[in-house]
Amino acid sequence: MAGSKVERVMALSRLVGITVQDDEAGEVADRLNSLLTELEKLETLDLTAIQPLTVFPEESDGDA
Repeated sequence: MAGSKVERVMALSRLVGITVQDDEAGEVADRLNSLLTELEKLETLDLTAIQPLTVFPEESDGDA
């Protein structure tokens, strides 16, 4: 996706069906960039000792 941060935010917002006003696009782009920067930090975590957790267990056969 080429273009400035603002152009990318506007294109992304159209793709997902979110309305972003032209005068808000710069702030949205900055916030999105900040979020992505913080999420990148998660890649440095050592999760080898963490056991997976079933968040949505499969439903049983009618036992509720």
